[in-house]
Amino acid sequence: MGILYLLSEGSCARKAGPRIVVEKNSEVIGRLPIRSIAGVVVSRNAQLSTQTIFELMEQRIPIFYIDGRGKIIGHFVHEKQSATRLLRQLEIFRDMGKQLDLSKEIIAEKISNQRALLKRYEKSVEAEKLERTTKKLKQTADKLSAVKTLEEVRGVEGIASKYYFATFTELLDQSRWKWKERSQHPAKDPVNSLLNYGYAFLEREVRTATALAGMDARIGFFHANDGRKDSLIFDLMEFFRQPIIDRFVLNLLNKRMIQPEDFLTQEDECSLTEDGRIIFCNRYEEYMAKTYREYGDKNSRDVIVERVKKFSECLNRR
Repeated sequence: MGILYLLSEGSCARKAGPRIVVEKNSEVIGRLPIRSIAGVVVSRNAQLSTQTIFELMEQRIPIFYIDGRGKIIGHFVHEKQSATRLLRQLEIFRDMGKQLDLSKEIIAEKISNQRALLKRYEKSVEAEKLERTTKKLKQTADKLSAVKTLEEVRGVEGIASKYYFATFTELLDQSRWKWKERSQHPAKDPVNSLLNYGYAFLEREVRTATALAGMDARIGFFHANDGRKDSLIFDLMEFFRQPIIDRFVLNLLNKRMIQPEDFLTQEDECSLTEDGRIIFCNRYEEYMAKTYREYGDKNSRDVIVERVKKFSECLNRR
């Protein structure tokens, strides 16, 4: 099963019996059995027929609408929340001690993932520089045991991310890809543009896994619960940024699977071109479907689903 992407202007999908017919500018470019589709991603200039939306919803196949940056604008995801799970999330959220402990665990795992990714490059770049950073990350993670507030945890996370991203210069071919610092909104360069786009795709993966696990996306523990975003989704994304998205983006750049001409800079913001987005999606799906020995011969999508399920089960034991 795979994800159907409708990103190009003029692309559309309609139901035809047990299949989805994909067209671009009125020309048929593909026919897919509905049972082979795990999800659908639709951009601003593409269309899904009403009959297709109904069928996908009846089959409990998630639909995501995204903008040009890959950011989710809206979605239809079948949720199977239980009152018991919701009450448990609320109970932990209202217990500041448990909320603090859980947040520490989330960030400790994130920093561990940062260190692990840098260690993957020890044989290909100057090891001394990476060792200095991994040591700083370890020292930063050790501070978590002494912090007393969520704001302090967020401070530790910020320091660790600063150390981590400062090392990206060593991980990239600087003759092709310039890197100064992490810039989120807007992205200032192709590397940041790819990271932003990748994290937007990760949000989609985590939303689906969270729904499957029966948790309420609105009630998180580390990120602020201020009503502006579903904080649990962003909590859970911290487990996967480095081992899945950063790893993918670095491979995409260093193996020259994407080129500088696949990006466009306008009004101080760098973004993927339409061709660049298509390349990204094709490579992303190949990457997410690939199994890894380190994951127990599972693919990255399976890893996300299993880790989110484990987190959900962890809540019940607290």
